[in-house]
Amino acid sequence: MNKYLFTIKWYIFLSILLFCMESVFMSLMLYLPGHLIDNYTKGRMYVVFLVTIYLILFFLYLLICYISNRVADYRRIKFEKSIRIDFFNSVIKRNFDDFYKYSSSEYISMQSNDIAELCQNYLSPFISLFRSFTMIVVFGFALIFFVNLYIAVFILAFSIIAVFIPHITATELSKRKGRYLHKVGQYTSIIKDFFEARDIFDNKCRLRMQNIHQEVLNDVFTKNMRFRRLNSFAIVLNGGSVEFISVFVFFIVALLLVKEQISLGMISVAFMYSNKFIEPLFEFNLNLGRVKSIREIKDKLLQIIEYDPYNNKIEINHVKNIVIQNVKKNMNENKIKYPEFVFKNCNKYLITGENGVGKSVLFKILMNFYEQDSGIISYNDIDIKKIDVESINAYLPQKTQIFNTSYYNNVTFYGAYSKKKLSLYESYFPNKIIQKMKLNKTIATMSGGELQIISIIRALCSEKPVLLFDEPFSAMNSKTIKYFMDNIHRIKKIIVIVSHKMDDYVDNFDHVWYLN
Repeated sequence: MNKYLFTIKWYIFLSILLFCMESVFMSLMLYLPGHLIDNYTKGRMYVVFLVTIYLILFFLYLLICYISNRVADYRRIKFEKSIRIDFFNSVIKRNFDDFYKYSSSEYISMQSNDIAELCQNYLSPFISLFRSFTMIVVFGFALIFFVNLYIAVFILAFSIIAVFIPHITATELSKRKGRYLHKVGQYTSIIKDFFEARDIFDNKCRLRMQNIHQEVLNDVFTKNMRFRRLNSFAIVLNGGSVEFISVFVFFIVALLLVKEQISLGMISVAFMYSNKFIEPLFEFNLNLGRVKSIREIKDKLLQIIEYDPYNNKIEINHVKNIVIQNVKKNMNENKIKYPEFVFKNCNKYLITGENGVGKSVLFKILMNFYEQDSGIISYNDIDIKKIDVESINAYLPQKTQIFNTSYYNNVTFYGAYSKKKLSLYESYFPNKIIQKMKLNKTIATMSGGELQIISIIRALCSEKPVLLFDEPFSAMNSKTIKYFMDNIHRIKKIIVIVSHKMDDYVDNFDHVWYLN
């Protein structure tokens, strides 16, 4: 977290300076009414002078408060923006296993809820600690110099004790806050799944989903209420310990008044100063508790942000061959043993077979999502573990990955891939379909086959030497499949296709494997 605080160091420094000015002006404004009571007999001009000074201090105080609020806005935006950027960048760099420690919905919840919670209950309270400390110091000195040493010493001594009160509930508050936000992440995941399943709803499903939603929501708010119950107790405990100071101030002032050791003006100043001293002390305790309560969330976010993929793997621009020998992989109770595969440059290959024989698993091994239990996989005679396969393989999973944006953004991955050869790649499909997709402004209204065409063109635009297509034609009609297959040998890349419905096109491949 120090990294992000360092990025706003000048804003923090300026805020502290403004807090000091704000506290000094407030201190003088609180002192002047008591001084006026004790010195109004000095004449009208002196009274006018004090009123003028008070008004000047008042408007300067308002100006300082405005500037302080604007600085806080810029400070918050820069802090939050830096964390959101680093969090997103870190998540998309995580390897397969590390990424799937959380669901996509949980990442979304962290990006929106947890980071906002961190800014609200870490940054703001953290900066407020400086403000409270500054006010405590300024009003403490004001009590010593303007009012009475005994009152000042007592308040300062009791304040030191009160500062330790938030530690009583801090650890448990942090745990309960973490449990609550974890439930919010799970709730977001369930809602996302339900909304995405809209097309298969029926009345029975709706009723069941309504019940499940209510159960999960009740669980979320139960966790929230457990946190709030303890938080309310902590606020009362912290506030009560601070407010107890005002009771003793009252007794001390009464004692000094009886002994005629304090003037009426200074009595009013003493009460105002003690109240103004107690207010930042209460805020100090409250904000200290808030900072501690966010500890688990802060640690979880930092653990993700500080993830280091340590990518020192070899990049290969040209693939002569891919060799797979004696590879075995256990998937739960399914033991998969692959035959020997040799994929040569620019050749086209088909892998077919029954469900569950490991066709899709092979692609995930080639993408380094899974690691084989035994055997050898090499690219150009270099072990796959030493290679940056993401720069070599263009992978199309069975679930079509489409972005809610334009056709061009989809096929070029928001401009990450060049459009230089786009016309060539579009020519591998019927022109009528391509033109229709270009005119379609809404991705949601496209057919499943059209979405698969977009995915294939995107893979081609990546200009990677190896294309791994997992059931790429499952939603296409036979005419579109035939059109592409008639053009497949124009594509000067290694193409490996896993599919069930390619019996009519086996002659288009250089080799076909039937797995069982």
